[in-house]
Amino acid sequence: MSDYYLISNPDEIEYTVSRIRGNLRLPPESLSTAKMIVNRVSERGDQALIEFTKQFDGVTLSKDDLEVSHREREEAWNALEEEIKNALVEASNNIKEFALRTLLDDWYAEVRPGVKVGQLYRPVKTAGIYIPGGRYPYPSTVLMTGILASTAQVENIVFCIPPDKSGQINHVSLAASALVERSRVFRIGGAQAIAAMALGTESVPKCEFIAGPGNVYVTAAKRILSSEVSIDLEAGPSEVAILIDGSCDLSFPAADALAQLEHDPMAMAIVVSESGAVLKAFRGIISGMSEGAGEVDEPQVSYVECASRELSIEFLNLLAPEHLELMVEEPGSIVGLINSAGCLFIGPYSPAVMGDYVAGPSHVLPTGGTASRLSGLSAQSFRRAMNVVSYEKRGFERESAVAKVLSGVEGLKWHGLSVDIRLRRGSNS
Repeated sequence: MSDYYLISNPDEIEYTVSRIRGNLRLPPESLSTAKMIVNRVSERGDQALIEFTKQFDGVTLSKDDLEVSHREREEAWNALEEEIKNALVEASNNIKEFALRTLLDDWYAEVRPGVKVGQLYRPVKTAGIYIPGGRYPYPSTVLMTGILASTAQVENIVFCIPPDKSGQINHVSLAASALVERSRVFRIGGAQAIAAMALGTESVPKCEFIAGPGNVYVTAAKRILSSEVSIDLEAGPSEVAILIDGSCDLSFPAADALAQLEHDPMAMAIVVSESGAVLKAFRGIISGMSEGAGEVDEPQVSYVECASRELSIEFLNLLAPEHLELMVEEPGSIVGLINSAGCLFIGPYSPAVMGDYVAGPSHVLPTGGTASRLSGLSAQSFRRAMNVVSYEKRGFERESAVAKVLSGVEGLKWHGLSVDIRLRRGSNS
């Protein structure tokens, strides 16, 4: 059965969020299993990858089988129907266009007389990207990650994609990888793929940054290896929150909720409204749609009735959902009040599904409430900032006293000498 919550005052918001989200900690067994896998890959390299692929995927590989050849990737692309090719290309173009807009420009400026500072942005040399297997193939994720890395000018892009029982990678996902410049593909899944990219093996290059969603074992491995490699985020089960007031056709948000629940048995859909009557009508519509699709059980949707729009906004900001749809009258008027969501979808014709495939922003987004502190994946995620400092003599002489005072406070005498020696030698020149 679905859950129904009533929020009549601010004191009830935190309790409601905690009830909806439940226990978000990684299961201890997933962490212990991931640690064992990481240690084995560290010790045995490619051989461990082969053994774990046999154990978990039921596929026997040799070292030569780990990497998919460029010819296989090209053949997968050439074999696609024209309609699918066109869809992938259009999505790729939209993703690249958005990615270019997210890249920050280098800057270097004189901020005070004789003092220049700035930031230079440089891509990581090698980026690893995990593409989930499991229930469904995700060629869209190949584009939503790889195109960002390519646009950021990453020199080496490493995809790890789990093989199916026959040892093959989904042909559309493989074809999509052909659109990502400077990329390689390995048929490796699970925590072992994360370990391989973080630590490097005989076949898999060591990466500086790893991105892409995965199951609890992938997430656990990313957490364990976060001291070895930078990671994007710990992506959990997909989720959508939808604010409705009855001003649009309720079959729209109902379909969106069902689409989100389709991802995973642990996926979440939360529907929020200030009207109990609207929520009741929505519940009837989504039940009817689900039954019409042959679903036996009622969709697991959480319904939240708030006494005011202010309470709805406060609840949604604390919930910090991965996807947040605003399907209310004049949605633009409340955008400025939303401060915690992975991606915001405004209006009845902006379903999360468009963000999943074609809008442009990456669909790799923070889940589990982490949108309150994390951003979604972007092209800028694949770059790092290098700060720049340049003093002329006049600027140094004017600000050196500040450095001397603060180094004295910290008791670092050689820091003070580093300043003094320039002042003494400078006065003699």
